[in-house]
Amino acid sequence: MIDLIKRAQQGNEQAREQIIADFKPLIRATANKLFLISGDKEDLLMEGALGVVNAIDSFDQTKGSFANFVKNCVVNNMFSAVRKENAQKNKAMQDYVPLESVVLQDDNNPLKTTLYNQFQNKLNACIESLLTPGEKQVFNLFVEGYTYSEICQKTGKSEKSVDGALQRARKKLSVALNEYR
Repeated sequence: MIDLIKRAQQGNEQAREQIIADFKPLIRATANKLFLISGDKEDLLMEGALGVVNAIDSFDQTKGSFANFVKNCVVNNMFSAVRKENAQKNKAMQDYVPLESVVLQDDNNPLKTTLYNQFQNKLNACIESLLTPGEKQVFNLFVEGYTYSEICQKTGKSEKSVDGALQRARKKLSVALNEYR
């Protein structure tokens, strides 16, 4: 891996692309931890890829492992983009919800369990009652981490159709969940 990193640092595009490809699961997993109600997951994936590029360019093997450095760069790049968009009052990024704030932690706090269950029930009820079958299918695939092109392949829909369904689902859920807060 060190040889690959050195070649990428020297301008070898194939080495750079290989490193980015090797870290795609990390990028996707990190992007999946953020839910942008009005945003696009592709934007987060791009920010993650830029984090890998930044890690390649600034990596110094005397200071630690590349894998840990890449993880930090990817996470920092994504959260930096979210903070920047919030500072600019961009509506798309203001409505992000870190999934770890919704996911139940491994403690036995009855209040937290109750609140989590209530929120989960409300979210499921909103999905069932507000979304059309097509919107529900696209939304569920998106939440599972599939890209637009993968959703197109699975559903047989065009990218424009997938994007429209996802935007409608986000808007409907955003309105319903804002009333719940």
